[in-house]
Amino acid sequence: MTDHSLSPDQPERAARGSELFTELFGVPYAAPNSPMKAAARDFIFSEVWTRPGLDKKTRFWISLTCACATGAPTAITAYMQIARKTGWATIAELREFALQFACYQGWPRATAVEAAIDALEAGEISNQPGQR
Repeated sequence: MTDHSLSPDQPERAARGSELFTELFGVPYAAPNSPMKAAARDFIFSEVWTRPGLDKKTRFWISLTCACATGAPTAITAYMQIARKTGWATIAELREFALQFACYQGWPRATAVEAAIDALEAGEISNQPGQR
């Protein structure tokens, strides 16, 4: 198996990213099979999410907003999984978020957010990150 780590000489970086991923999603981080997945682990989860200055819940809301702004279904689903796993957002709070989001990003884009909330409420979002 190819090692896709960004910093193979810093295994603690990968371990820190894997640990935070597991905390957020409630499932172990599988060994990355691409440079992009290694970058998510080694940079986003290890470096950005662990920085001082903002707590994890605040980072969650910022990240959720950004994911929804892109309209990327995999990213939206991932943050719905984090909401469910961590308890950082109730269904009622997510629905208020969708309305607020619609006012600033538009109703068409917010329909994808609302659909993800519906799936979360119906239990249709799996425990596996990025999958329904």
